[in-house]
Amino acid sequence: MSIDGTEHHDPLTHALGLLRGHTTGTLLVDGTPTPVLYIVDPRAGSLVLGVEHEMFEGDDIVMVVPEDSFDAPLRVSLMLDEEPEGEATDRFMAYHMRQPLPVWARGSISFVKVDSGSVVSQEQIEAPNLLIDALPGLCRRLNSDRDALREVCKLLAKVDIEDPIAVGIDDLGFDVRARFGVVRVEMPSPIGSAQEAEDVIAALFGGVS
Repeated sequence: MSIDGTEHHDPLTHALGLLRGHTTGTLLVDGTPTPVLYIVDPRAGSLVLGVEHEMFEGDDIVMVVPEDSFDAPLRVSLMLDEEPEGEATDRFMAYHMRQPLPVWARGSISFVKVDSGSVVSQEQIEAPNLLIDALPGLCRRLNSDRDALREVCKLLAKVDIEDPIAVGIDDLGFDVRARFGVVRVEMPSPIGSAQEAEDVIAALFGGVS
């Protein structure tokens, strides 16, 4: 599945691929745009991002991914809640290494609309990452051979990353931090369990070594 929408699967898989396939967006609060960084919280399926204090008072909050344009592939209707620092914000920093806006927030998803015109509900899209308990170990496995990880990124994402660091993984793919941002590497097919993820990583690394 491609994050640019050229290969459409069912609406939920397509929406998840788009949401997880990016880590930047434009937050429109009552029509006023602000560029933001975000991650999908693997424990909750909601978003973790930074905002300005006054944004919590907005009546209409939409994040356009990856940027506000007529043909943007994803529009996410959000409800913002203040979120104390913790595991989710630590993970955000692992992805981005910085937080340019002053206040942490959790963006609960009301619904998402994808470029195909489909709408996906909160109940469908906000779900825990099925690999959450194995996530640290799987990231360590990906980072155990940086040369192989670099080759896999070149093979599957068509990006040459000089010093790749895997920072997240889910059933559809994994996320690699580069000096220029975060690269999404899609799995050849969806993953059903942590053991299957281990097997796929081993096969990918074995195929490029």
